[in-house]
Amino acid sequence: MVKMLNRLSPCVCLVLSLMAVLLEAKGMARTIKDLATREVTVPQRVERVIAVGPGALRLVVYLGAADRIVGIEDLEKSMEKGCFVRPYAATLDNDFFKLPVVGTGGPNKCPDFERVMMCRPDIILTVSMDSLQAENMQFKTGVPVVCLSYGALGIWGEDAMTSLSLLGEILGCEQRADQLNCGIAAMQEDLKGRTQSVSQDTKPSSYFGGISFKGSQAITSTQSGYAPARMVNALNLADGLGKQGHLFIDREQLLAWDPNVIFIDAGSKSLVEKDFEDNRDFYRLLTAVRCNKVFSLLPFNYYNTNIELAMMNAYFIGKCLYPKGFEDVNIEEKSGQILNFFLKLRPHEKLPALRAIDFPEHGPIQWE
Repeated sequence: MVKMLNRLSPCVCLVLSLMAVLLEAKGMARTIKDLATREVTVPQRVERVIAVGPGALRLVVYLGAADRIVGIEDLEKSMEKGCFVRPYAATLDNDFFKLPVVGTGGPNKCPDFERVMMCRPDIILTVSMDSLQAENMQFKTGVPVVCLSYGALGIWGEDAMTSLSLLGEILGCEQRADQLNCGIAAMQEDLKGRTQSVSQDTKPSSYFGGISFKGSQAITSTQSGYAPARMVNALNLADGLGKQGHLFIDREQLLAWDPNVIFIDAGSKSLVEKDFEDNRDFYRLLTAVRCNKVFSLLPFNYYNTNIELAMMNAYFIGKCLYPKGFEDVNIEEKSGQILNFFLKLRPHEKLPALRAIDFPEHGPIQWE
C-alpha cells in the first residue's frame, strides 16, 4: 500500500494543488502550516470536526467549539470524566458521548476511514500522529488533516500554545485562543514573580514521586523537568540526574537525597500508602515523612496534558514550598478560578488532592 501511495503521490499532489488553487481563488479555502510543518488547505468555514489522538478533543473544548464535533474515539467514551481527572470531558453532556465512534483512539492510531467519511467532517484534527500517517489519512478520506501538538509527553509548552492559536484561526475562534494563551502566560508570569527571587541555597529540596506513567506507579517513579515544579522554580532533585522526562530511581537514591518535601501523584497515592504499610522502616528514614511534609498532587497527564490541572499543581507546589510568596493564595479558590477560565467549569466536588497526605503516625500538616 505504501508503494502504491508513493507511485500515486506526484499525481495526487498535483490534483490537490490544483484544487487548492481553485478553492482559494474562490475564497472557499486557505492554506495553513500545521505543527508537523505540512501545508494543508482547509475550508474557509469549518463547521464539522473530528479530533483524534491524545488531547486533540481537549483543544477543541478549550476553544468552546465542542458543538462542531461530529465523531469521537471510543477512548473518549470509556475514560474517566471527573472534573479533577479529565476536566474537559466533565463539560460534555451525555448526548455528546452518543456521537458516532470513528476509531479506538490512542497515540499513533488512525481512525476507521470509512466511519470518518460517514460523519462528513470538514476537517480532521490529530495529535501524536506522524506526517506519513496524516498524509495517508488525508489521501484515503479526502478530508484535510491538521497535525497539532502539545510538545514532549508530559512537558507541554510552546507547541501547545501554537496549536491553540492555529486551531483558533481554523475554527474562527481567534479571540478565545488569544484569551487562553494570554491567560496561560499571565499565570506563568505570576508564578515566576512569586518565586524567582528565592535563592537556590534556601530552596527546600523537592521530590516528585509516584508519577503516573501508563498507570499508577510506586514512589520511585519520578520526572525530570516536571512542568508544575519548573513553573515555580522548585529544586526538583530529579533534574540533577542528567536525563529528561519520566524515569525510575532506586530507593537508595531517594534515601541519599532525603528531600525536605515530597509530592505524590494522587493517581498513585493508594500504591504509595500500601507501600508505606509494607515498608514502614524505609519511610521512617525520610525526613519529609517524619516532618509531615508529604503532599498529593493532581495527575495532570491523562490522554495528554490537562493544562489547567498542571497550573493548579503549580500554585499548590508554590504554596507548599514558599508559603510567604503565596500567602494570598487560597488553593480551593484558585483552582476554581483556573477551571472556570479554561472550561467555564464550576466543580461541585472538593479537590481530591492538593493536600497533605496523612500517613499513619504522622498527622497532616495544616498550612491553610
